Amino acid sequence: MSLPKNAKRFWKETTLRQDPQGLAISLDGRDVKTPAGASLLAPSKPLADAIRDEWDSQIEAINPDTMPMFKFTVTAIDRVTPQRQAIVNEMVNYGCNDLLCYREANDPRLSDHQHKIWQPYLDWIEAAHAIRLDVFSGIMPGDQPEEMRQNLHRLIDAYDDFALAGLYTLVTSSGSLVLGLAACDDHRPIDDIFAAAFLDDLWQQEKWGYDAEADKRLNHHQALIRDAYRYLKML
Repeated sequence: MSLPKNAKRFWKETTLRQDPQGLAISLDGRDVKTPAGASLLAPSKPLADAIRDEWDSQIEAINPDTMPMFKFTVTAIDRVTPQRQAIVNEMVNYGCNDLLCYREANDPRLSDHQHKIWQPYLDWIEAAHAIRLDVFSGIMPGDQPEEMRQNLHRLIDAYDDFALAGLYTLVTSSGSLVLGLAACDDHRPIDDIFAAAFLDDLWQQEKWGYDAEADKRLNHHQALIRDAYRYLKML
């Protein structure tokens, strides 16, 4: 049973069913399927419980925006598994053009602030994973050593499909593979990682004052990053 568009709640009981390959979520005894028609099987009990609770919390119309754990699991099954190497390569490219490697060229105060917040993450990934990324001044793309690209590929490819679904959101929301990996490793609290990812935006907000649209965008990305982190901790 996949998620119908604009569907109303049509079931009474939401339960879990043990399957040899994971835990299925059942609605009145019928297993939920992904939009692509695959079996929706959660790899862990905490994640299965969370998805079951998301389905069970739907009162009238089904609202996918209130079901992030379901959506991450669908992404793993429907998108990551059939396109795994393309997604790994995309994240390697993020790492080779990582946000943390590009420092402000014209404002020394901002550049110093970036160095203070971002450099410890680059030092961490070098110490923890033997990945040393070069830092550049300005926004023009720089080249990272081929050895580092290969090291990044090996590191990311070690994640299973479910973990990659969460890491992908962390990376694309933050603009930084380094920050995404730091979140996966619990190197820093997730809200510290969000603040590092949006350092420039928060700097501008502090300098020029509150902007409703900018604040809405920041809140959206913070929610995505928190949800992705929560999903990863359930695996």
